Order: sequence, then C-alpha cells, then structure tokens
Amino acid sequence: MQTTSTNSFFGWRMVAIAMAVDFFAVGFAFQSYPVIQLQLEQELELSRVMTTLTLPIFMVCSAALYPIVGKLLDSFPINNVLCIGGLIYGLSLISLYFTNNYLGFILIFAVPLALGASLFGNLSTSKLVSQWFNAQTGRALGIAAVGVSFAGFVLPLMTQYLLMDIFSLSWREVYLSFGIFMIFVITPLVWIGIINHPKDVGQMPDGKPSVNDEAKEEEGKDWPVAMLIRDKNFWVLSFVFALQFSAMMAVLSHITLFASEKGWASQAALIFSMYAIPAMLSKIIFGWLVEKKLDPRIAVSISLLLQGLGIILIMSANTPYQLAAIIALFGFGGGAALPLSNILYAKAYTPKSFGRARGLAQPVIALFQAGGTPLAALLYQSYGDYQVAFMLLASLLCVAIILIWFLRLTEPVPEEV
Repeated sequence: MQTTSTNSFFGWRMVAIAMAVDFFAVGFAFQSYPVIQLQLEQELELSRVMTTLTLPIFMVCSAALYPIVGKLLDSFPINNVLCIGGLIYGLSLISLYFTNNYLGFILIFAVPLALGASLFGNLSTSKLVSQWFNAQTGRALGIAAVGVSFAGFVLPLMTQYLLMDIFSLSWREVYLSFGIFMIFVITPLVWIGIINHPKDVGQMPDGKPSVNDEAKEEEGKDWPVAMLIRDKNFWVLSFVFALQFSAMMAVLSHITLFASEKGWASQAALIFSMYAIPAMLSKIIFGWLVEKKLDPRIAVSISLLLQGLGIILIMSANTPYQLAAIIALFGFGGGAALPLSNILYAKAYTPKSFGRARGLAQPVIALFQAGGTPLAALLYQSYGDYQVAFMLLASLLCVAIILIWFLRLTEPVPEEV
C-alpha cells in the first residue's frame, strides 16, 4: 500500500514517531503515577508498600508478555501490533475511572494495561527503528528513546500543576482524559504514519541506495531461542540492565514520597521531573558515543557510576533544589540505560532477531526492576527512613559495573535454521 520513494529517506520520520509513541506509552502509565500516588495513598488509605506496589506489578505482568510480543513483532507488521496495543491501552486507562477500590485498580494495571503497554511500547518502537537503521543505529535509538525521558519531564508537571491543580481533576478523571486521547488521537496517527520497513517504500536502512538483495542481508542472521539462552552475552546484558532498571525504578517510585516527608510536597512533581532533561541528553550522547566506536562496556560503566553517585547523594539534600540537582545527576546516568540496552541487543542479535532477543530478556529484567521498589518500601518501613534502601540500590549498580566487563565484544555466528 506504500508508494515507492527514491528522493526522501523516511527513517528519521520513523524515529520521530517512535519518540512520540514512547512518550505517551511510558508517560500515561508510569511517569504520571508518582504524582497520582500521593493522592491515591491518602484516598484509599494505603500503606507505603501497597502504594508503591502498583508499578512493579504492572512491570512484571507487562514483561511476562514481552517474549510473545517480540515474536509477534518478528512475524507481523509493526503498525498492527502498535495500534492493537494502543486501543487496549486507551480502554484500560478509561476503565481506571470506574474503579473505587485498590484491588480493582491493581487488576487493571496488572492485566489489560500491562497488555496494552507491552504492545504499544518501547519494544515495538525499537524494533521499528532497528529496521530503518544499521550504521546509525546508536543515534537513532538514542533519539527515539528521548520520548521516555521527555515524558518524565512533562507528564508529572502536567498531571500535578495543570490537570489536578488548575483544572481540579481527580486521579480518576486524569486517567479518563489520557485514555480518550490515546484512542481517538494517538492510535489513529500511529496507524497513518508508520512505514514498517524500508523495503516497503523501496529504500534501504540508513537511506543507502538499494543494491540487489543487500536489504535482506542488512537484517542479519536469525538467532533461535535455544541459542539465545545458551549465549553468555544474553545473560550478561540481561542482568546488567536488570540491575540498572531496578535502581532507576525504585528511586523514581519513592522520590516524591521522600520529598513529601521532607516537607517538600508542593515541589515533589518538579523534583521528580528534574531527572528527565539530563536523561534525554544522555540518551543522545551515549547513543552517539557507542555509534562512534566507544567501547560499550565503558559507556555502560560510566552510566552506572553516575546513576549510583546520584543515589548516594540523595540523603544529603537539605533543600528541594539540592534534591532536584541530585536527581538531575541521577537522571543523566540512568537515562542512558534504555538506548544502551536496545543498541547492544540490536548489535548482538541483528535487526532480524532483535524483537525475539529483547522480548526474551524482558521478563528477567522486569523481575529485578519490579523487585527494587517494594524492597525499598520494606526497608523504609523497617528502618524509618530511606538511607539503607538507597545504599542497597547503589550497591546493585556496583555489581552491574563488574558484570558488564564479562560482555564479549565479538559475537559468535548463530547456526542456520
């Protein structure tokens, strides 16, 4: 159905669409919740563990579907997967408006919302971008991932100051607005705008001229699941980014609560959002550095080190502005995790098998990612503050720095199937 074009390369348009999808996919469910949970905790009279358990449950349930989604992405048009996910995602957000208890709220996050987010999310957009780029994969994935961090800047501020304060919306009405916008605006635009593969419009990855069957070769060899599981690099990458995402999610899930307890509740959304701009910059910078042949182990190590330093400094903050600056440093380090993980999986397992490899890894990553948040809540309840919790999270990043150096930079060639 697409028309052939030889004059303009559509790859960067796909990057822009991927950025927008990541913005709304992560923003509506994840980035807005740390603000909403302040109202939710009081209204439903929840404990700290129950309040912060929502996102870990959502992440685990979503990740459990990733191997299936990865296989779907390697088998079916990406725009179909994204749009079905967008409809499910939007209906799930609307259904939150009708919940009146914690059990109903959690069940929606755990089942339909997790399903929608797994289809309409970063795995799908990363697969799209990896098909349009080869030599420029680093910067393309880095730019696309900016949408995640930009959502972290816009959505908390918009949710608290615009929707809740100015328009006086309840958290239910906020989710209702998000759901309607997702179904009637975002999903149709995604359907119209996406071109699944360069060959659909007679183009090549990176906009190179098409020569014979080179487009097919650019996709690389096929990695069967059995060989992925046997490959050491698969487990090194999975555990390194599992630890990094675990620390990232735990801090972001608790930082508004930490700020509120320090007496900075009115600045909580601003403090939370301060991680986002540095995270956007780091995605582009680290993506470009790896593309320019910086040893990816060094890039990941620097990212982990900066993120860990930010966590250690959190307890030393004496003003909301000091805390905001520390969260900015934390964001610059942790923000690189998403593009670096996608870049390394794409390079290790080729565009052809990217969906399968990344999807298979996600349950492993999500189990750790989800575990950090309730663990921090339990340590808070045991010790009465966050000091032990944050030091433990920083130590996990030290372990990840060691693990990344077990990554082999020369990949074995998978067996033909």
